[in-house]
Amino acid sequence: MNYLYSIVLGLIEALGEALPVAGSGLLLIAKRLTPLPEEMIRNANMDAALRWGVLLAVVLVFHKTFLQVLKGIGGMVTGLFKGTFKWRKASRYQMIAVYLLLTTLPMVILAFIQQYYNVLGRWADNLLFVGAMLLVSGGLVFIGSHSIYRGWSVQDMKAGHAFKLGLFQAVACLPGLSRTATTLSMVRNMGFDRQTAEELSFMMLIPTLLGTNLMRMGSLSLPSADWGVLLTAFGAALLFGIGAFALVKYLVRKDRYGFTTFYCLVAGVAAIVLHFAL
Repeated sequence: MNYLYSIVLGLIEALGEALPVAGSGLLLIAKRLTPLPEEMIRNANMDAALRWGVLLAVVLVFHKTFLQVLKGIGGMVTGLFKGTFKWRKASRYQMIAVYLLLTTLPMVILAFIQQYYNVLGRWADNLLFVGAMLLVSGGLVFIGSHSIYRGWSVQDMKAGHAFKLGLFQAVACLPGLSRTATTLSMVRNMGFDRQTAEELSFMMLIPTLLGTNLMRMGSLSLPSADWGVLLTAFGAALLFGIGAFALVKYLVRKDRYGFTTFYCLVAGVAAIVLHFAL
């Protein structure tokens, strides 16, 4: 049965990271309505397996952008050492690399605050709070999908835009608030085009997931791990993640991801009703 539960957790993790559907809210609702074992949900080994699976999925689906960013970083570093790099002549993907660094700074600050004060864990099991944040996620998707776009590209982005986007990503760590809904919607609301929204929103996931896994390596208990269950969870997160990221990539390019507003509103109301019913 643990293998089945690990597949369910892989599905929830993949949907929550890829689509604007707030995986933490979906997980809490599933936990209240299904017999998901608490020891699997609050398990550092399981969390790591799921995050590594999703991380590999986003790299595979957006591999062209990822490789271009790596190539851009290599060219930028080489140019800096040779003294030939000029920011005004930076390529699109060199700019993305620098702006990704700026968007990650608020997450680094939040990670240190979370380590000592556990500000997020206080609301993680509160269905009322999670339901309210799901409603906010629905509102963000609606705003993003109905914004008036200026058609800006990465070349029009400023450091302030990137840092502001990083702040929104940090706020989106609140339980029930969708990180994808927040970042996608805010990039679009700032006036940037679909390609920029797609590339920035999903490239931002890579340093976030990688940093989270590296920071939490000390909490893993690998000698006592059930490797069969963990590999199943990893595989489920990877396969479902590939499908979910490919879907959202299509929806963003066609500007059709706004339909998830309905899901967030329904899930938010359901969470609030469950809070008072259970």
